Amino acid sequence: MDSHELATGADGRSVAFVGVGRMGGRMARRLLGAGTTVAVYDRDRAALDALAQEGARVATSPADAAADAALILFSLPGPAQVVEAASGSDGVLDTARAGALLVDMSTADPGTSRRVADACATRGVRFLDAPVSRGIAAAENGTLAMLVGGEAEDLERARPVLELVASDIVHVGSVGAGQIAKLCNNMLGAIHATALGEVLAAGVRAGIGLEQLTEAIGRSSGNSYLLEHYLPKGLFTQERPTTFALSLMRKDIRLFMTAGAEAGAPLPLSALVQQTFAAAAACGLDDADLTSVAELYERMAGVELRLSETGEGRD
Repeated sequence: MDSHELATGADGRSVAFVGVGRMGGRMARRLLGAGTTVAVYDRDRAALDALAQEGARVATSPADAAADAALILFSLPGPAQVVEAASGSDGVLDTARAGALLVDMSTADPGTSRRVADACATRGVRFLDAPVSRGIAAAENGTLAMLVGGEAEDLERARPVLELVASDIVHVGSVGAGQIAKLCNNMLGAIHATALGEVLAAGVRAGIGLEQLTEAIGRSSGNSYLLEHYLPKGLFTQERPTTFALSLMRKDIRLFMTAGAEAGAPLPLSALVQQTFAAAAACGLDDADLTSVAELYERMAGVELRLSETGEGRD
């Protein structure tokens, strides 16, 4: 089974995609648009119907999706769903053929990835943990970052398909390493979101317009991906759309704290940010975007971090 077969579904085989929600659905569409044969499964019937209209085969279970697949992709909410879809009742390992490759693009934890990899090995199925970053817009346009743990040989087999959804694919080590890298990345994102909420609210409270303040920081050493690419389309708008829910970030923070504790790493700053996100959830912000942690600082400072029609932050 070569890389061409993985990419095209040759020899009667297909790509199975389990979890086609906000992220997975966009990735599945990119595969379909490239002519890949895709079988999809999700508990959300509307998501399946939408992909069926674009040529996907709707499966009745993860096992059904994986029955003819050379490559099996997961994009699921968390560790419990990954384990269930892999080795639960009607999981993909019930039907996956020896030599198939399971690539888990969910954000889970290294322990879960290793356990799933072990379960796959008993069936002769290969495994990569390959969580993705950069959000919904990147999933739509194929510019995700993918952090991969597992054998380099397996990554090369899957690369033709993975490059349809990710412009940056980084092999970071053995199974579980992808999840460690992703959790470190997301923890840093949570720290940045919290720090930005505090310093921006302080600056606006002190009398600087939000537009001027963000331009000054953006041209200086305090700039960050969140400030440059994320906040202008989210937190700073009137609508404040939810791109990545605060509840999901709290899940990733919890996974990072657990992995860090297991590694014996000191995490004082991360613990403080975890408590700040818990406070935001207690204030009713769990369904809002992760950057809405800044609303805690807005409320305390009596300001709003929004850009007006004239581009000025207002208090």
